[in-house]
Amino acid sequence: MAMDNFKEEIVVRRHSGFANFTYYLAWTMLVLFGVIGIFMLQAALNTIGTGAFARGSVIVAVVFIALAVLLWVKKDGLRIEYEYTFTNGVLDVSMVLNNSKRRYLSEINMKIVESIGSVQHPSFNRYLNDKTIKRHNWFLNRDANLTYIYFTKNGVRHLAVIEPSQEMLNMINSRGYLNFGVWQG
Repeated sequence: MAMDNFKEEIVVRRHSGFANFTYYLAWTMLVLFGVIGIFMLQAALNTIGTGAFARGSVIVAVVFIALAVLLWVKKDGLRIEYEYTFTNGVLDVSMVLNNSKRRYLSEINMKIVESIGSVQHPSFNRYLNDKTIKRHNWFLNRDANLTYIYFTKNGVRHLAVIEPSQEMLNMINSRGYLNFGVWQG
C-alpha cells in the first residue's frame, strides 16, 4: 500500500502590527460612519413634516452609510493568510480571510509547471518582465524565501509567487512530480 505524499502549510504575516491596526481602525470607522449616517438620515426624516426637507442631510446620510457598507465588505481583506496543500504532485492554494472565510485560488498540477525556482534565480526575471503573463502574489512576507511557479493552464500563462517551507519544496522536487529541467535553483 503506497503512502500519499502530503504536506499542508498556513502562511501568516510575521509582522502583523500594522495589519491589526488597520483592521481595528476599519471596525472603528465602520461603526462611526454607520452611526453618523443613521443620525443624519433620522435628522432628514424629522424635517419632512416641517416642509424644510433637508436634501443635504439625506446625501450625507447615504454617503456615510455607503462608506460603512464598503468597510464591512472590505475589512476581512485586511487579515489574510494563505494555505498551501501539496498532495501527490498537486498544489492547492487558498486564501483565508480573517481566519473565517476561505477563497480557493488555484490547483497547480506539477506536470504542467514549465519552470519553478527561487525568485532570486535569473530565470524569474524572464517571466516577470513579460506583460502577457497573469501574475499571482500568493505570499505575505517579502523577506521570506519566495518561490515562483510558471505554468500554463486553460491556455493562460501564469506566474505565481508563493512562500512554501523548504520541506514542501523538497517534496515538490522529489518523486518525479516535476518534468526534467523544470526546477531552477
